[in-house]
Amino acid sequence: MSKILNKGWRNNINIVPQKIGPERRQEILDGIADNGAFLPRGVLIEDMDGSVLEFIEDTKGLALSVDGIKVPVIFLTLQKWTEFSKTWQTSDEYKNIQLPFITLVRKPDIQQGQNQSGLWNIPGNRTYTYYKVPTWDGVREGIDLYKIPQPTAVDIFYEVRLFTNKMKDLNKFSLTVQKMFQSRQAYISVNGHPMPLHIESIGGEGEIDDFENRRYYIQLYEFKLLGYILDEEDFEVMPTINRSIVMMEVDESLLISNIIFEPLINVNGATFTFDFKAKSETQFTFISQYDISFTQLIDITNITRIVITINGVIIFDGTILTTPIVIYQNDSVNIRVYKPFYSDGIFRLIGSTI
Repeated sequence: MSKILNKGWRNNINIVPQKIGPERRQEILDGIADNGAFLPRGVLIEDMDGSVLEFIEDTKGLALSVDGIKVPVIFLTLQKWTEFSKTWQTSDEYKNIQLPFITLVRKPDIQQGQNQSGLWNIPGNRTYTYYKVPTWDGVREGIDLYKIPQPTAVDIFYEVRLFTNKMKDLNKFSLTVQKMFQSRQAYISVNGHPMPLHIESIGGEGEIDDFENRRYYIQLYEFKLLGYILDEEDFEVMPTINRSIVMMEVDESLLISNIIFEPLINVNGATFTFDFKAKSETQFTFISQYDISFTQLIDITNITRIVITINGVIIFDGTILTTPIVIYQNDSVNIRVYKPFYSDGIFRLIGSTI
């Protein structure tokens, strides 16, 4: 009776429920930023190399054990692979070739990546708000904007070879690879960043009689990592204040009042208030200190038309906002309004930093 029950027993069932949908996406985001800081860890090419090597050595990845002994994995550059294939340094204490072993070779020709589904980065090497941190200087509240650039997508190709003199070792490793990549890709974590690893091809390099007239097999697996580079040298921390008032005085005898421009930046968003006083000038220009996307135009008083020009290009003309107005740091923004000469003209732009 016990033999019948034991036949179907399994001891590797994962009973921990896996998160899916929005909860899984939030879990990934938390993992990227889970390093005790407000910025994610950077990613360089050597970090991706190390993570691929770790994936092949990991028991949850492609690790191979023979007779209870873990098969060693040797990481080589293409040049060292050529040298290694001629010298065969893997040997035991008696200088005999010791099988099995696995080699990992990274091809040097790194390609432009497809991690972003073939989309290109926005030109200009801009940085974008990743996190907003409230601050307090003892007098005034504010926020610090932690900004990072768009990652640079890269495709990196790897060759994994299994050297063995036993067909059962080859079968075991092939089964592990096929199960791991049954949906073509597996995800690896590079400094907390999830990246897909694709299997491109499986090819054998044949049965060879070479090691001291010993027969052995070489099985080749080609992988492509859809990764990206995120250089910490490009990260920025931009202190901002909670509230500032910029007043423009117009020195003309006819125009006796002024224009008040009041930008409010906080954790909850950005509000720009424009107040064109009676008999004041009807346009002025300012330089943006932030990257902001405005989605609402509200509280329009005594104004029949608003024209917004960014870097010499008109991007809004009217009083109804249907598409976001996006301004970036150091952009030159010109505001012109049409209002009665003896009345105040007021409006507000509502949005958030990006």
